[in-house]
Amino acid sequence: MRKITLLLAALSFSLLADTRIYQCDMTVSQVKNDQISRPTKADFGALVVDSGEQFYVVRGDKVLSSPYLAKRNGKLVGVGEDKLIYNKSHDVYGVHSKDQSFFFDGCKEVG
Repeated sequence: MRKITLLLAALSFSLLADTRIYQCDMTVSQVKNDQISRPTKADFGALVVDSGEQFYVVRGDKVLSSPYLAKRNGKLVGVGEDKLIYNKSHDVYGVHSKDQSFFFDGCKEVG
């Protein structure tokens, strides 16, 4: 909880009024041979903090931070320092590794 409070405080100082905070559902999918399969809805979702060209995912005590995203094929996409691929398309956020994909959708604004 302390990490969430610190993250939100830092964001409030560093980002202006365009920042939105959402409570989102989470779906986990397996990736094999570049194909996404076996989507499973998680028991609980995550907070997504969206500043427009960058977003953060807060789930439990874990915080994932996207790089600044660039527009590619109608989506905003970027590769983070953590080697994860981050993307945003309309109101769906994605975080992808070699063998798993995490999707955050059904978002409701909470702040």
